Amino acid sequence: MALYLVVHSPRPVEDGAVRPPSRLRGLAEASLKAGTSPRWLKTWSPDLHDDRIFTLWEAKSGDDIRGALEEFGFLDDMESAATRVREWGPDDVLTAAD
Repeated sequence: MALYLVVHSPRPVEDGAVRPPSRLRGLAEASLKAGTSPRWLKTWSPDLHDDRIFTLWEAKSGDDIRGALEEFGFLDDMESAATRVREWGPDDVLTAAD
């Protein structure tokens, strides 16, 4: 499975629009099941002045993540863009063959 970083940006609020709440607990429960794809791993919220949310997922594709976000009601209020990423850092650079 690959790792994906997803940036969630708020959609403009429509006057009078009533939507059911997202099902965060359901997403969390689904993500803890062994062998689940996609799996939500972590979330970061920048600060009080930035309404974006960043999430890390393990998935076969970005489309699988989009399907899960839709299923659990997260595309009602947020635009989401998934980018496949690879984790690495200073240790990886220093231990790589020259």
